[in-house]
Amino acid sequence: MVRKQDYLKLGTFIIVGTFLLVAVIVILGAGEFFKTTYTIESYFDDSVNGLEVGSPVKLRGVSIGRVATIDFVLNMYPDATQHERRYVYIECEIKPDIFGDIDEDQFKEMVTQEVKNGLRVRPTSLGLTGQLFINLTYNADDTSELLPVDWTPAHCYIPSIPSTMSRIEAAMTTISQTLSGISQEDIKSIISDVKSIVGAIDDFMKTEGGKEAGKKVLSILEETRGILARTNKLLADPATETIIPQTAQTIAGVNRIIAASEEDVVATVKEARQAMASFRKASDVLAKNLADPRMDKAMSKLAPALEDIGKASRGMAAAVSKIHVLVNRVNSLTASEEANIHAILEDTREIMNNINELTHDAKRYPSGVFFGSPPSPAQPATD
Repeated sequence: MVRKQDYLKLGTFIIVGTFLLVAVIVILGAGEFFKTTYTIESYFDDSVNGLEVGSPVKLRGVSIGRVATIDFVLNMYPDATQHERRYVYIECEIKPDIFGDIDEDQFKEMVTQEVKNGLRVRPTSLGLTGQLFINLTYNADDTSELLPVDWTPAHCYIPSIPSTMSRIEAAMTTISQTLSGISQEDIKSIISDVKSIVGAIDDFMKTEGGKEAGKKVLSILEETRGILARTNKLLADPATETIIPQTAQTIAGVNRIIAASEEDVVATVKEARQAMASFRKASDVLAKNLADPRMDKAMSKLAPALEDIGKASRGMAAAVSKIHVLVNRVNSLTASEEANIHAILEDTREIMNNINELTHDAKRYPSGVFFGSPPSPAQPATD
């Protein structure tokens, strides 16, 4: 027989146990309620099958948060276009203590700067299970276009890029479509062509010309191997390591020279442009002069004048040749009479000396020239 005290004990135990269970749950989950998190969001235009709320968010393999919301852009931004409403909306909670003691504004500035540096969101598979997680990676070299966004995101927005599996599926789809476009007859013709080409090559290689070609190919390969060996030896030289820095310094010096002479180059180009303009004007003036009818008349008169000049030049050449002959004759005559001419010059020199003496005496004793020698000097008288 059950007593009333047993019911009281059982009820008290159940009530106390329930309160203890609630207290444990509150104590264990209180950290999550009071923990500070910052929110980022992104959008995907392909399937996110395998991604769930609570999936980790990693930055280069380091867990920095979790996925908080998975929804459609239609439910978050009603003003989106018809195509943009199909995007999958992903909202993630990031633990800021990993990035240091920063507030939400500093976190937003940091995310904006990193997005400019190539920070992207990519769904990544966790091995072979098919489970996805959000991987934040830097992919600045990716040339794929980002999703167009015509609204202002409510949180920090990081653009997304297709997952690796999505790219593989797209590539496989393209290959499948390409292969499906090739008919069986085309494949048979391709195989027969390949067989014929291989047979022709085999027949050619069996001939003397094919053997010579094979020897030449082998010699070319040997030469190529030697060139590669020498290239490796040159690259292994320690002096080669200084070539690139010296080249960079040379290029920097050339850039400085070009920057320093920029004004001179501009002035030179300006002067060249002016010279070309002057040359163009001179060409126009010359063209006008050549198009003048008077120029035709002058040119018609110029031809006879040039002909007369040619005749005069030919006459001048004949006269010069005659003068040359005359000079040669005078030279020969002078050479034959050189001794006589020398004697005549000696006699002439004596005559001139005599005349000089006679003139000198005439100046001193004019009467002596006509009457004889001058009187002898007087002698003093002696006792």
